[in-house]
Amino acid sequence: MDHRRRWAALALALALGAGLAGCGSAQAPEGAEPTQTEPVSQAPEWAAWSPVETGETARGEVCFALSAQELIRRCNVRWAEAWGEDLLPPLDQWMAYGVGTLSRRGGVEGRQYQSLQDPNNYAEPFLSLCLAREEDRVLEVVTGLSQKNYTGAPTALFQGKSLCALQAFFPELTEADFSALYETLSQGARYAETWETPLPARVAWQDGVACYLLLQIGEYDQFHIRPADPALLAQWRAAGVEVTEGICPISPQPNPTEGDVTP
Repeated sequence: MDHRRRWAALALALALGAGLAGCGSAQAPEGAEPTQTEPVSQAPEWAAWSPVETGETARGEVCFALSAQELIRRCNVRWAEAWGEDLLPPLDQWMAYGVGTLSRRGGVEGRQYQSLQDPNNYAEPFLSLCLAREEDRVLEVVTGLSQKNYTGAPTALFQGKSLCALQAFFPELTEADFSALYETLSQGARYAETWETPLPARVAWQDGVACYLLLQIGEYDQFHIRPADPALLAQWRAAGVEVTEGICPISPQPNPTEGDVTP
């Protein structure tokens, strides 16, 4: 008996539902296209990132107001969008070299760390991180390419890692933007002799962030990202280095229409 009542209740519910649906629903005109709900596009995670500011450590060093963990997280977010996996492991899995410049002349002195996806692949371009001696603050990010591996995958990976590192500071930077920037930084660059202190041919600077190439015979080709205050910019200019403002292009604004022009 119970099963009969259940079937009867279900039949009654279906009948009522059909009746209600038929009473109030408007019939679509013949030949009308069915309406489709447009998918709501979500802004990428990096769109909400706060700009990276610069500051000073307790020792008076110019630094980014950015921890190693946050830099790694940002790099991994942008890298995973393109490749579906993280680029960088947690800092405790990086190779630690202690305090110094990691034998890279022209680099910032501090706690040095280096990351490779395959530590046994000596052709792989590296990504290194320089932290303040006593604080979790980023002083510099450097990517490097061995001069023995200029062609093929290593060169592409070197520029890919360089782009990813720069996107931690300018997440909207595109591959095309970076290619144009890299070409600009490369113009007129020469390899310093082994006994010279290398200087960049030119420095691109924006919102306290500076980036440049360092080239020296017998060293890795290096792409540097570091905080720059007016004193450092003046030091570069005094040494004959060209400093240009602008790293991430600003989207062009639409031309004003006639009548909207402000005199």
